[in-house]
Amino acid sequence: MRQSAFIVAGVLLVANLVAAQDKNNNDESARLTLQVVAGEDKQPVVDAHVVVRFAEERMLRRDKTTSWETKTNRKGVAVLAGIPLGAIKVQVIAKGYQTYGDEHELSQPEEELTIQLEPPQGQVSAY
Repeated sequence: MRQSAFIVAGVLLVANLVAAQDKNNNDESARLTLQVVAGEDKQPVVDAHVVVRFAEERMLRRDKTTSWETKTNRKGVAVLAGIPLGAIKVQVIAKGYQTYGDEHELSQPEEELTIQLEPPQGQVSAY
């Protein structure tokens, strides 16, 4: 009897944590606009693959999104909506450029971020 009371209490605690996390995620989300550029003249990078993930693991229901992916358009712009506020990891992959990866903090409902891609570094031969 005592063991089943602990199990019920544990289930209720987890349910409350998940509900609180879902409420925070639904109430506070951001629309992130990324501008991906390269070179000294900051030319737009077309078809760059953009991935956004949580910086820290979060407790979410199975049907909740935990990462967002898209590609940049002809103007080098990618827009992602419904991202919960807080720390995120942004990764940008584009052919002919070094992969970009860094953490950013979303604190406003509308966020804009410009990412400058760099050309690949030369290979150093060990021979």
